[in-house]
Amino acid sequence: MIKSLVLLGSIAAAPLHAQAPAQLVTFLRQSIGLDSAQLAQVERGEGVVKVLDTEDRRDVALFGIITADVARDVYVAQARDFRNSLRAPSRTHLGIFSDPASAADVDAVTISMRDVADMKDCRPGDCVVKLPAVDMRRIHEETNWNADDIQAQLGAYARRRLVEYITDYRKRGDSALAIYDDRGRLNVHASEAFAGMLAESPYVYQKIPSLGRYLAAYPREKLAGATEVLYWSEDAMPRLRPILSVTHQVVYTPPELPGVTLIAAKQLYANHYFEAALDVTCVVDRQGPDGKPGSYVLVLRRYRFDNMPSGGLINIRGRAVGALRDQMLADLRRQKVAR
Repeated sequence: MIKSLVLLGSIAAAPLHAQAPAQLVTFLRQSIGLDSAQLAQVERGEGVVKVLDTEDRRDVALFGIITADVARDVYVAQARDFRNSLRAPSRTHLGIFSDPASAADVDAVTISMRDVADMKDCRPGDCVVKLPAVDMRRIHEETNWNADDIQAQLGAYARRRLVEYITDYRKRGDSALAIYDDRGRLNVHASEAFAGMLAESPYVYQKIPSLGRYLAAYPREKLAGATEVLYWSEDAMPRLRPILSVTHQVVYTPPELPGVTLIAAKQLYANHYFEAALDVTCVVDRQGPDGKPGSYVLVLRRYRFDNMPSGGLINIRGRAVGALRDQMLADLRRQKVAR
């Protein structure tokens, strides 16, 4: 992961032909570890996904690549249509935050009955849902556990806090991010988890310093020409609980990388599994075999898990990695046919 996109500048600058340019082939072979059969899959238009090595055992990094038969500017224009581009088969609910955020933005947020059942016994250091200790206390103080509408009460609390959370993030940036006190580990700052993960992904700083600074220093830093969105979503992946998350996504064509557009998605909150997450999609100019303009779509996703069992009979981490790998391949295939 550390070496992954360091070569993007040379890849983008290379003349693109019906076959992949030498710089891209070198990158895929040496930095990602794809073999000749996988490279042939890419040029046939098939998606290829690989789980990458990470220094931190809690991190999971995945790389995926596929070709798209549309020019980069067409792909990017569709990506900027957030109300449509953010939808996916695995995404059961989605909401985009207005500016300022309002209650209407989170009307569709609900709490699953499984999480409702777990919340009654939720305590700092022993909670299935990822929450700060202060929210655990407030939920217990404000919820009437003998009532018949516990799910509605918890849903109302979650909707109110999400609006407050986004409002605070727009004012203070990463210093407003959640502090998790859920299971096994107390006082886990999402901001520190993201900073640590970003530090192990130096391609963002080395080749796109403006984007790296923006992700780390929002809202103090500005990113000229970028299009961005803040949204919440609920995603259902096989073998995992539904994940309610909040994300800051940026679409940016850096002037220092001609022929490349980046779509960076930064996790601000997740109620299960992940202390931090970063998704970077690179759309690179490509000339297809028929001479028509197309694109290479390269995706790097990095997740920092909370403490989960990773061996023996209870291999939650292994199940999650498998689900994330399957999800990336499905996403690549969907992007190819949907554009």
